[in-house]
Amino acid sequence: MTCLLLSVWTGVLAQDKPSASRALLARPPQSGPEPMLLLGPKNKPFTDILVHTTKLDYYDCKGIVAPWFRELLVAEMNYFAELVELPFVKGDACVVSIGTEKSLTPGRVNIHLYVNEQRLIACVRNEQCPIFRSVSLIPKDKVLYRSYFLSDMSRKLISQQCVTDKGKHYPDTTCYTVP
Repeated sequence: MTCLLLSVWTGVLAQDKPSASRALLARPPQSGPEPMLLLGPKNKPFTDILVHTTKLDYYDCKGIVAPWFRELLVAEMNYFAELVELPFVKGDACVVSIGTEKSLTPGRVNIHLYVNEQRLIACVRNEQCPIFRSVSLIPKDKVLYRSYFLSDMSRKLISQQCVTDKGKHYPDTTCYTVP
């Protein structure tokens, strides 16, 4: 009986101990051997368009987003997702969108992450995006800031975060408003 009581008590103590955030346990690389994005002239990928809309062209992340950069984006996105209680992404369901001439921001590069391939298809092809996660790459001087956008329409949740090229986090804002 004493062993059983000790076992239960130890379990209760372990639950009371504060644990590190799951997303914070990730140690993503901050750079890698290849450029973060592989784009050609006029910031166009060398790969074929997956889906074309009036305002956006979508491309598969493979061959465009460097593996080390995707790992960094996934870790940061999961950190922000954890803050607002959204499911994590793994990074394998990923597309890049580039604003067309009819877009509000022609040429802007966004990276979209989904929990699985079905959610990616539903959002990109069928325009059904109840949960949306994207990273806009915002040029500031000669560097890129990462502006994260997470939403869950069922909860009326919109979260915006900015991360500078040096990794400084500006919560609850886009990178457009950061000096």
